[in-house]
Amino acid sequence: MPNPFNVNPINNYGSYKDAYKMFSQSKNPMQLFMNMASQNPNLQPIMNLIKSGKNPEMVFNQLCQQRGINPNEFLKNITG
Repeated sequence: MPNPFNVNPINNYGSYKDAYKMFSQSKNPMQLFMNMASQNPNLQPIMNLIKSGKNPEMVFNQLCQQRGINPNEFLKNITG
């Protein structure tokens, strides 16, 4: 399944699962995402939407929809 953030398209879920684990175990997931966005220009538009007050879940769902990805299926695949 393609990456909804279109950062590094990889054909296995291993790296997505690693990212999920990193975010879920972080004491401050938003700061972690902001740090990632500062180093990856592909994440900047997403970060700008979130900073402007958009709901992160809605942003995720919209990105999935734009790319023809079922967000629930994607999440199910990375969360086990």
